[in-house]
Amino acid sequence: MSDHATGKIEGQVAIVTGGSRGIGRAIALAFAREGARVAVAAAHESGALRDVERELSSLPPQALAVVADVTRRAEIDRLVKKVVESWGRIDVLVNNAGILRPAPLESITEEQWDEMMAVHLKGTFNCTQAVLPIMKRQRRGKIINVAAPSALRGSFGVADYAAAKGGIIAFTRNAANELKSYNIQVNCISPVADTRMTEVLTAFRGQHLGGSPGQHGVVSPDAVAPVFVFFASSDSDYVTGQILELSRP
Repeated sequence: MSDHATGKIEGQVAIVTGGSRGIGRAIALAFAREGARVAVAAAHESGALRDVERELSSLPPQALAVVADVTRRAEIDRLVKKVVESWGRIDVLVNNAGILRPAPLESITEEQWDEMMAVHLKGTFNCTQAVLPIMKRQRRGKIINVAAPSALRGSFGVADYAAAKGGIIAFTRNAANELKSYNIQVNCISPVADTRMTEVLTAFRGQHLGGSPGQHGVVSPDAVAPVFVFFASSDSDYVTGQILELSRP
């Protein structure tokens, strides 16, 4: 992909799911500052979505905020259609939507397990598959998935979450292999950022493990965003199928 000098992703069109707050909001704002038109999507919190849309609109590129549940394919198809009708293309997809409901392994219900797989794994699949016809026609695209360190190392109270994120890692590597001939790069970032999810997890572990475990290695969402910009830009044209873990030493 060729970028203009004024921004690493100047003129490109990006979709960021889970964009109403936290990492998603930081990514969307970073993309806009680099010249991209950004569509942010979330299943709920339409008020928070509108707030992000207003923040984005204060920057030069255009912005869209769309309420869309990644587990419902019809809603994602409508999101993609709206973006294409508005801007004619899709260059970048960030599969960031996620949930976390910490629980000891024996306490995870079948309903919770299914919900976790649906939001993280099915959601990533739905959004990726929905943008592929556009990216294949363009013969270029960037897909950035979001995993978690627990998917590779294991952790306490997140067996369902970690399993779903592990599936995303496998999906990333397979999609990268299948789509490389179309000049579509698929990569995965595994951040530990200071969000509501990490706050909930820290409180849960303090309750079950005792003491004050803190948030070791946690960085701010704004510190994570530049790495997403790298994977969205032409700087990563020869990088695909990679899993990058981000945390403070």
